[in-house]
Amino acid sequence: MENKNKYWKGIEEAELHSDFIKSKGNEFSEALPVEEMLSTIDSDLSSNRRDFLKFFGFSVSAVALAACNKAPVKFAIPYVEKPQNVTPGNPNYYASTCASCTSGCGMIVKTREGRPIKLDGSNESAISAGALCAVGQAGILTMYDINRLANPLENGDEQTDWAKIDKKISSKLASIAATFGGIRIVTPTNNSPSFANAVNIFKQKYPTTEVITYDSISYSGILLANEKSFGKRVIPNYNFDKADVIVSFGADFLGTWISPVEYTKKWTKNRNPKNGTMSRHYQFESILTLTGSNADIRIPMKESKEGIYIISLYNEIAKLAGVAQLAVTQNAELAGNAIKNSAKDLFAAKGKSIVVSKSNNPEIQTIVNGINMMLGNYGTTIDIDNFSNQSKFVEADFEKFVSELSSGTVKGVIFVNSNPVYSYHNSSKLTEGLKNAELVISTSITKDETGSLAGFVCPDNHFLESWGDAEPKNGLISFTQPTISPVFNTRQVIESLLTWAGAMPENAKAYNFVKSTWSSLGDDVWNKSIHDGVLIKPDLPATVPSFVANLADSANKIIFSLPKGDETELILYQKVGLRDGSMANNPWVHELPDPISKVCYDNYLSISKADAEKNGFEQNDVVNLSVNGILINEIPVLVQPGQAKGTYAIALGYGRTQTGKVGKNLGKNAYPLVRTENGYYSYNFCGLITFEKTRKKYSLAQTQTHHTIEGRDYIREASLNQYKKNPSVKNDEKLNLISLWEGFDYTKGHKWGMAIDLNKCTGCGSCVVSCHIENNVPVVGRDEVLLRREMHWMRIDRYYSFNDDGTALTKEKQIDKADASVYENVSVVNAPMMCQHCDHAPCETVCPVLATTHASEGINQMTYNRCIGTKYCANNCPYKVRRFNWFKFNDNDKFDFHFNNELGKMVINPDVTVRHRGVMEKCSLCVQRIQAGKLTAKRENRKLVDGEIQTACSAACPSNAIVFGDKNDPNSEISKLFKDERSYHMLEEVGIRPAMMYMTKIRNTDTTI
Repeated sequence: MENKNKYWKGIEEAELHSDFIKSKGNEFSEALPVEEMLSTIDSDLSSNRRDFLKFFGFSVSAVALAACNKAPVKFAIPYVEKPQNVTPGNPNYYASTCASCTSGCGMIVKTREGRPIKLDGSNESAISAGALCAVGQAGILTMYDINRLANPLENGDEQTDWAKIDKKISSKLASIAATFGGIRIVTPTNNSPSFANAVNIFKQKYPTTEVITYDSISYSGILLANEKSFGKRVIPNYNFDKADVIVSFGADFLGTWISPVEYTKKWTKNRNPKNGTMSRHYQFESILTLTGSNADIRIPMKESKEGIYIISLYNEIAKLAGVAQLAVTQNAELAGNAIKNSAKDLFAAKGKSIVVSKSNNPEIQTIVNGINMMLGNYGTTIDIDNFSNQSKFVEADFEKFVSELSSGTVKGVIFVNSNPVYSYHNSSKLTEGLKNAELVISTSITKDETGSLAGFVCPDNHFLESWGDAEPKNGLISFTQPTISPVFNTRQVIESLLTWAGAMPENAKAYNFVKSTWSSLGDDVWNKSIHDGVLIKPDLPATVPSFVANLADSANKIIFSLPKGDETELILYQKVGLRDGSMANNPWVHELPDPISKVCYDNYLSISKADAEKNGFEQNDVVNLSVNGILINEIPVLVQPGQAKGTYAIALGYGRTQTGKVGKNLGKNAYPLVRTENGYYSYNFCGLITFEKTRKKYSLAQTQTHHTIEGRDYIREASLNQYKKNPSVKNDEKLNLISLWEGFDYTKGHKWGMAIDLNKCTGCGSCVVSCHIENNVPVVGRDEVLLRREMHWMRIDRYYSFNDDGTALTKEKQIDKADASVYENVSVVNAPMMCQHCDHAPCETVCPVLATTHASEGINQMTYNRCIGTKYCANNCPYKVRRFNWFKFNDNDKFDFHFNNELGKMVINPDVTVRHRGVMEKCSLCVQRIQAGKLTAKRENRKLVDGEIQTACSAACPSNAIVFGDKNDPNSEISKLFKDERSYHMLEEVGIRPAMMYMTKIRNTDTTI
């Protein structure tokens, strides 16, 4: 395989801007935003060198003081009476269910001395299948949030006790029900059988009660289309693992769409070129999504044209099938050969293909159903018998509720962990309507925008403190059990509802009620289900449903609603880390760089290169945006490769006004831009969109451009056909480099290594957050990221390469800077990067105090109490993976995150040292996990089993892209991968012998777009 692609990290590198060329000789390519940083400090800093260095964390004695820091003396107090099943120093593990979103992933909770410190996916759950996304990983910190409510509240901020508040609420509910006033329970999609039982008991006491489902992000288009097509209002079970051809219209199913961990697991199973074939993935989309960046063939498309694209696809397949086409009144040849090629591939893979769409328009989803029906995909790749319960929200129900509030019909509202005052697009109408209610209750664990308007706030337990159940898929029951006693004086919603209904026995708890829901199981099955975390019922036979929808009617409605001209349009989307904004006060999701833009903390107006030039915008310009009269003031501009011309985009989930310090007033709230169209919520807008460029600049905290490629051979990729012809990626001439190092015999004992498959890595960032949590990596905040001081031990480098009509530009062929449209269609490769643990490590030879050394098992070690912070090792590392502690990040008011309060510190992993100011740190290959695994095997008098030891990143990876193991075990997976034809070392020509192996990226393309 030979790779001639030219890779680049940012537009300035692709076009060789003058500033970039000037800075190429520097270790870092990007200019520091010195003036902007200084302007944010209320200080009369002079311009002399000493004051400048003081401001940026330098001082004459900083290194000396860092080396001499003494830890405070602490006294260990032994247990007077040791708790059962708790042995100091040994972790306990519990199966439970993640509730950071509605996917319902099974998880394993690691606890130490009674406190949860780490979440990982459960192998028992078909949803998580052993993995957990970045949001799920970060969910543990919401329990240790200092902004959680410690007690129930009434009349704003007045703390009260449960007995008093229960008496007042019960009295008020009885009064409302007696006058036939409406009572509504507003909840996000809830698939808990026990919660449903509790609501039914509540309804018996208060018959005017109705449950209203409200989700910040709607998938009602799929629900209503399936009801229209098959008579079932459900989300299907999408089996991407059974699909040889996948066509997605904007659905970011690897990033944010419905159940991304589950879909990533399935999608990856059919991406192994060693099988002789692999799935072919087409992605039609307007903005570059995580899924689009991983597609084999990506086609930029304005989202307003999606309907006609899908009709065109239907007609192309109908031609091949010899059936009637849909009559359309417009030219449907909008996508060139892409629609024809995808139709041909889909038809050739009948019964083994799948078409999905992001659109929330039921008519578009109905045509998608028609395509999948024509291809014979139902009963194979699409299953509506074993359906998903991960989204049940339909807009009409909530809109009716808001109208009833306004009219005064509804007198009592209980918001169960929902925050529509923030995320509902017509928040002012809802706010005014709530003034008509006699009783407003919120059960949020923090005082959010909705809770601030509630007369009573009855905080729920965190899901790690709760008993519960969920049925995310029909027949898959996932259980929740508490892994810690409630940190605050909170109470589960189930207990609150039953108490207010007068149905909660004295001294009973949620456990008793949840167990009673499953009383038919018997104690043995119940205990096993709690132990495993799941109860799996046999799947129903997947059937082929009868299709009853009128496709011609749907097509006509789509054509009628198309924009009349080629108008500018705005896209609203979710970021992979922050999602809908419900975890806006979690610093881990903010510090995680966005997989595409690599921006931390902010949202922004994302535009194409062509539109930037057309409007005279540059990166970091600040503009005022008006969308149909709705203003978004002072939002920064990001020029994003891969974005369709004429398309602008803003991420949802920002602009929170009632949350903790981390997320408050961060970014702009784009939910008011969501519009209602024919009864459903639309996340794109065509029409009156205007921009006003201000004179301000706002530097986005973007990590990707901190380092340059310098033309080095980092990435290797090939097409599937190229791989079949020549599967080897090894250099034709073996490198015979003369070494200055004395050799060491690693054949005895263990030799640890890692393989990273670029064909599987999606760039989701779950590994980054998992590493952050496991290794007590500090959160540094936006300002430090701007100064290139992010502390992540691992990063995911995102590399672009150009595509022009399907042909990649080579290293020898330069881009035409005058043609900005070429940036619309780019290919992306994601490459996780951490310390490579080189056998001939260049960092080790330059450290003057032997703080970084090599272990006999091949691990590059850091001895923190030796390090004096010269940073020679970081300068000499070709991979730039070492991090320097410029400050003491714990117990420091300047970094007021979880390390700065006693509650937040409870998440700290006691097996990993919390580093001090002035020392270097980097990936340790989770040596604490290695030692724990070795000790367990020694204690049990056996050898280690391959796969028994997992690093934090390999355990978290939803795509199984990261494999860790012992290279000295000839039967281990890692030793086999190191011998694979696709394997190569990054920068192997330097001769430093990394312990990390990368697997070549293979794309199933070789077609003309």
